[in-house]
Amino acid sequence: MKHLFTMLLALIAATASAQTFEVDGIYYNILSEDDMTVEVIKGPDKYKGDIVIPAEVTYDGSTYSVTTIGTRAFYWCNDLKSISMPSVTTIGDYAFWICRALASVSMPSVTTIGDHAFFDCSALTSVEMSSVTTIGSGAFGGCSALTSAEIPEVTTIGDRAFIGCDGLKSISMPSVTTIGNYAFGGCSALTSVSMPSVMTIG
Repeated sequence: MKHLFTMLLALIAATASAQTFEVDGIYYNILSEDDMTVEVIKGPDKYKGDIVIPAEVTYDGSTYSVTTIGTRAFYWCNDLKSISMPSVTTIGDYAFWICRALASVSMPSVTTIGDHAFFDCSALTSVEMSSVTTIGSGAFGGCSALTSAEIPEVTTIGDRAFIGCDGLKSISMPSVTTIGNYAFGGCSALTSVSMPSVMTIG
């Protein structure tokens, strides 16, 4: 019985490890074998420099679509300078938490940004958010170098989403209907705000 239990544990461990893999220095986790999708995950070493997340990645003879940046995937990667993710649609919670050298982010297909995803990315000056519809709580809190934001598709902005962005001067969000509590708290340089569709402001 003990031997059978040991074999079962080994089988479970092997199955779990088969779900993650590495290609060209980026680590992935398989989200769905049916949909052939993967997420980017944290690796054994912190990511650094300029990174481009591919639209597709091939592993063990199968090609997967890269759709998600996983929770804490780039957590505290202080040497990460820029990231481009043309096909990613979802960014998980705390994905880029305290990446203080991150200055440029391109994410044209992203629709959802999780809670605290870019919190305290103090060098962040440029963000492409053309498809984003939901911005989570604290998503850009403390991004003090961010001066402007155009979010044409966003409908919901979470609590404290831009809190402490004291360099933010203008923001355009024509589709937003809901803005959470303290969403722009401490944005002392903010002089221009466009939000013609807003229904609720926290």
